[in-house]
Amino acid sequence: MKNKCCRLGEERISGKNVLYETDNFFIVPTIGQMEIEGYLLLCSKEHFVGTGNLPMEYDDELINILDKTKETISKVYNSEVLVFEHGPRLNCYKGGGCLDHMHFHLVPTDVNLKNFLKPLFNLEEIKNFSRLREIYQNKKSSYLFFENQDKEKYLIEVDIPLPSQYLRQVISTSRGKKDWDWRIYPDDETFDKTLKRLKGEFK
Repeated sequence: MKNKCCRLGEERISGKNVLYETDNFFIVPTIGQMEIEGYLLLCSKEHFVGTGNLPMEYDDELINILDKTKETISKVYNSEVLVFEHGPRLNCYKGGGCLDHMHFHLVPTDVNLKNFLKPLFNLEEIKNFSRLREIYQNKKSSYLFFENQDKEKYLIEVDIPLPSQYLRQVISTSRGKKDWDWRIYPDDETFDKTLKRLKGEFK
């Protein structure tokens, strides 16, 4: 795979570790697995700062690879999958942990983001990615996006600073851990297990 990514082109998020790819997207284990085997990233090959910046003509391909990846994770790990994205231009703390390149997190976990976030934010249920584009084009705010284990999609419009890797912090804390920062806790052991287990599983 010719990796066109900006900072996502680091050693581990590149060629030999790609589990699956299409014309415009690829799947890799994430750096910072948080001891969750099967935790993957879906990344765009071309540089877009988020799904809100992604041209609409990419949507069918994105949905297809997203569904294929969820199905593969569910089959291998017998787990429902949580999907999320930190939108671009969020004010980030904790050493610049935000990465302005389109990528979805796909996590085999039973952590309930909806229950955690509902008392804190206005959750807007959405059917597709058009609202993400609307917010991005407005350029006055950003967003958090997640699809829960029941395949419900939610958007949070964000106009306040949020901590770096915010949703990873929520997941890590919900599991009684503090290993959310991938720069401090790269978790190479689980990365290698995920890579070995899922190699060849994308048919």
